[in-house]
Amino acid sequence: MAKWNVEDQGIQYSIEYKRGFTGGKIIVNGSEQKVKSQNAFLNLIDFPIRLKEKAVNVVVIGNKADLAVDGIYLGSNQPYVPVSKAPGWSWAFVVVSLVIGWLFAGVFGLCLGILGSMFYVKSSLSLHQTINRRVV
Repeated sequence: MAKWNVEDQGIQYSIEYKRGFTGGKIIVNGSEQKVKSQNAFLNLIDFPIRLKEKAVNVVVIGNKADLAVDGIYLGSNQPYVPVSKAPGWSWAFVVVSLVIGWLFAGVFGLCLGILGSMFYVKSSLSLHQTINRRVV
């Protein structure tokens, strides 16, 4: 569970994310919205919330949730990048790590592949690194 407080034009908003098996719930001032993961293997959510003046996105990659307010993540102070902008090479790494993990180590390898996949997607969305560094 993650919780943030955001103020917009003098109004205080309480935003929560509660994790579920295939997605979760986003609660804004008591109003609940169910969300589903955008990926079958990873918990990958990018949910936009429109307040009065501020653009807010709840972004979840794996088990890490962060809130982007006006284009900046509150947790890391990094620029917000939509999850849909993840490059194709990161998804290729995800597929390769899951298949290799399953073939060589069964369920344990698949779990390691999922953990690695969270890292691939997260690093591919990191704007403060060059593309070469993100691929390496």
